[in-house]
Amino acid sequence: MYESFFAFKEKPFSLTPNPRFLFLSKTHNEVYAHLIYGIEHRTGFVEVTGEVGTGKTTILRTLLSHLDEDRYRVAFIFNPKLTAFELLRNINREFGVADDGLSNPDLIHSLNEFLLAENRAGRTPILVIDEAQNLSGEVLEQIRLLSNLETEEDKLIQVILVGQPELRNHLNDHSLRQLNQRIAVRYHLRPLNGEETSSYILNRLKIAGRPDMNVFSSGALKKIFKYSGGVPRRINLICDRALLTAYTEDRGIVSASDVRQAVAELEGMGEGTAGGPLPWKATLLAAMVCLVILAGFLALEPFGMNPTSTPPVNLKPSPSSPPTQPTNTPAEPTVGQPDSLVASFNALFSLWKAPLLDGLSTSAGLDIDRELSARGFELVRLAGGFDDLRKYNVPILIPLSEDQGGGYLAVLGQDSPDNWRVVPAYNGRDILSSARLNALGMRMAMVPWVDFAEIGNVAAPGTSGENVRRLQFLLGLAGCVDVPTNGRYDSRSIKCVKSFQRDHGLVVDGLVGQRTLILIYQVAGAYDMPRLS
Repeated sequence: MYESFFAFKEKPFSLTPNPRFLFLSKTHNEVYAHLIYGIEHRTGFVEVTGEVGTGKTTILRTLLSHLDEDRYRVAFIFNPKLTAFELLRNINREFGVADDGLSNPDLIHSLNEFLLAENRAGRTPILVIDEAQNLSGEVLEQIRLLSNLETEEDKLIQVILVGQPELRNHLNDHSLRQLNQRIAVRYHLRPLNGEETSSYILNRLKIAGRPDMNVFSSGALKKIFKYSGGVPRRINLICDRALLTAYTEDRGIVSASDVRQAVAELEGMGEGTAGGPLPWKATLLAAMVCLVILAGFLALEPFGMNPTSTPPVNLKPSPSSPPTQPTNTPAEPTVGQPDSLVASFNALFSLWKAPLLDGLSTSAGLDIDRELSARGFELVRLAGGFDDLRKYNVPILIPLSEDQGGGYLAVLGQDSPDNWRVVPAYNGRDILSSARLNALGMRMAMVPWVDFAEIGNVAAPGTSGENVRRLQFLLGLAGCVDVPTNGRYDSRSIKCVKSFQRDHGLVVDGLVGQRTLILIYQVAGAYDMPRLS
């Protein structure tokens, strides 16, 4: 209903698990790493628990969609309210093994032959059971017996149990102690904190087609966290309803009052209800708005434009190139004018020596994702105030709220020890102090950058490849003298990453994500890239 009004390509807050919208918070990164570790090391059993709506199924689907089909076979059981016999038949059916008219021993014999054949072929069968808190004791005991299917060296099947916190209590039952003792990897998925909640919302807005992410006010984001408790499913419910509320009021920014009204409506429909009818007044108003918008569409040309595509350029220079020195950018429109997004990105593109957006481009209908991709960029979102963001030492773009004049502001580089060049001019000034930038209360900055060595995310212990070798090389340049260059993300490499994160004020988790990688590139100094100072 509201997608075209907010210029979305699709609904940003659908309740259906969609791996494209995956947001990896610290705990999501950790559970992802635990799952990869359990699968690659054939630990036998992995247990993942979390409250309803924390994202267990989404991250599981994402993991399974990225597994190499030549190395793994997956059986996914969605409905665990089965007898032991029904479970075995479902497992065999999922693996493509005979399951009709057989007894329990016959089913297990057929499954064992399949598992042995897969083991000889070098493949790992994985059994995933979602909503595992609903499994009966009899069925859990049958699952334990499956772990007895093994060779002298390997477990023949890897079992992943995913469920609500009740699963942990269930497994602690004395009668299930043999199964409980075989679970080698466990992780409890926690809700998002306040900062992660804001990042989660802004990430979904970007994927849905709003790269500026300037849809929810800062007050609205705080209220969403307060009412949702950081649970992604509740966040989606509240955001979806709040967008509808703002739409019926013909407002392009969701306010804190919209969130309060959304929560009141959801509570009136019952906790967890996602799609009941609106109260009659809101329904009538929404219908009137739809009629007005429809009339406008019939009378006017379709809204939006397709910006001229820009040919890709090579932004991956050889190591040891001298760093780019930021240059003064010609005067641009002031913040608040429609083209401030274009002016800001062109200022950043100029620093990166990338082609500028053409003179006909405007922020309306501009597909920033496509323009960035055409120039070889990735777009990273960094949360925090200016003092938090400046440690990354890379030029940034800030979406401004309506209270701050709206539009966008690019922070390009240092003018003096405590002053920074900005484009467009903010309230007539193109130099702003650190204090003034911090006072803007920015909740999210956008950073175009290039992963020159194509390292990507490195999270799981034991991960290996040329990208890991390149990461180790950069870590050595960044001051880690003990890191090997064996192409394996081993304990010494993880220790080095944690030390680097600790020294630079990052979350110390040993996971090499975009934030850590940006700083490694900056400190290593091996590539030609612009810097704030």
